Amino acid sequence: MAQTLPPPVQDALRDADLPPVDAWLDIVGHLPQPAFAVSVASGTFRYVAANEAYTNLVVDAGPESEAPADYQPHLARAVADRTVVCFEVRAPGDKVLLVDCGPVVDGEGRVTHVVCLARDVTEHRRVEAALAHQARHDVLTNLPNRVALVEQLDQELRRSRVGLVFVDIDDFDVVNASVGHDAGDALLMVVARRIERVLREGDSAARFGGDQLAVVCHDVAGPDEVRAVAARIQRVFREPFVLDAGEVRLSASLGIALSTGPDDRAERLLLDADVALGYAKTKGRGAVEVFDDHIRERARERFETERGITRAIERGELRVHYQPVVRFDRSEIVGFEALVRWQHPERGLLPPGAFLPVAEGAGLIGAIGSWVLHEACRQAAAWESESTYDTPLAVSVNVSAAQLTRDLVPTVEHALASASLAPASLVLEVSERALADGVERAAAVLGRLSASGVRIAVDDFGTGLASLTHLRRLPVDFLKIDTSLIEHLGARADDGAVVAAVVQLGHALGLAVAAEGVETPRQLSELRSIGCDLGQGFYFARPQPGEVVKALVHRRFQWKQPA
Repeated sequence: MAQTLPPPVQDALRDADLPPVDAWLDIVGHLPQPAFAVSVASGTFRYVAANEAYTNLVVDAGPESEAPADYQPHLARAVADRTVVCFEVRAPGDKVLLVDCGPVVDGEGRVTHVVCLARDVTEHRRVEAALAHQARHDVLTNLPNRVALVEQLDQELRRSRVGLVFVDIDDFDVVNASVGHDAGDALLMVVARRIERVLREGDSAARFGGDQLAVVCHDVAGPDEVRAVAARIQRVFREPFVLDAGEVRLSASLGIALSTGPDDRAERLLLDADVALGYAKTKGRGAVEVFDDHIRERARERFETERGITRAIERGELRVHYQPVVRFDRSEIVGFEALVRWQHPERGLLPPGAFLPVAEGAGLIGAIGSWVLHEACRQAAAWESESTYDTPLAVSVNVSAAQLTRDLVPTVEHALASASLAPASLVLEVSERALADGVERAAAVLGRLSASGVRIAVDDFGTGLASLTHLRRLPVDFLKIDTSLIEHLGARADDGAVVAAVVQLGHALGLAVAAEGVETPRQLSELRSIGCDLGQGFYFARPQPGEVVKALVHRRFQWKQPA
């Protein structure tokens, strides 16, 4: 009798001192692991032997009872192929069995029986399922993660038109810093549950990463349908979120992308939604943007600008222009503000607004800021060596929020030392927004610089972000009134009152006050009448290269730009 049986049965047969058929029936009865045998009579598979280990798992395994229906195809394959077949089946009590079965062939070459060994793999499969779930789900929110999101998108894109909504909680890092990371995690879980409740049937949410969630909208007709889903998501944030520490109010910016056809790919849809989200965030809190050809072109231009900025730094295409700062009581130029420009090889001379926001988003603002700082210090030192005046001119350099790190101190020290410029000749201008983003960090960094003799100015003051408490905690020497408050000065009484209040506040704190954007004699007259100390603007001179403003260095009373 030839057999193609599971290896443990074959091993036992070799050691058995019994007739062949009796041998394997006896072996089935005594194997420690679950085992059974079935006959192949009349084309059906009926039990002829089953040990106790197997009957404890499968209730109905008595002699002549038919093997379960889900066993039958696998047993038939073992007979037809005359080989060991492995299959997995469910047993009562949600048990999972892994079964190896092999045919028994008699002396005439006929398959008469099939012998099977079973293993209870329930716990193994449970662990596998848990690990598979963890690999595709976020531990905190239990939402599908990025891996599962991509898989789902690829599947949905083959079936229907898909809309993807990226949801980014505005200023969530600030919330985390305020309430703590544990409360922030709890908040994120509540946000996830709220969003899930407002989705259409069949739509799903995922956690893309950090405070960013994604919603997959299946079978959409067009952008209006996805916008409607986005509107429901935004309404989720109108109600306050209650934490142990109190209520928290949130908003979210949303980016929307739609698939273009069955050949679309998840990676492209994710990129488009992310780009749309980026543009939504530039519009302020709670904005929604749908990706379209216009945004695609802007994204392409932004990418080209990023690449160009990197080359501009390497190729020396950046320029510094200087605008004079005038002291009103003596009509004397006391310094210059250094303003960066980009001499683009194709687009010509670009103002800072055309590339600095892109540079900041690309993480290049530090390199640009360091270059401007060194160049401005070098120019100021050169002017000082050529000047016949006793009081040296100051040079002001703007510092962004991204630069307000501990690295700023050695950068400034190196720039001053390289140019042999006294610290008092350098003024660092920090915007209200940069201070509001992290007053503790700003106070530490600016405090060290102020202690070395560098002077500090709060730029764009009056936009409402910096509080009086912040000003008192920071080592500030100047306030620079924002251009928006100067624009209508002399034409609207309320603007004059606001500017006068800022001047009085600055003086009360012992600070000098400067006005930006002075363009008319009337504005100058108003500023002088309310006691403003300093000013700059087109009325005095436009920003110009260092070699052009050199004449103003030697003639400090020259206000207007030479013809």
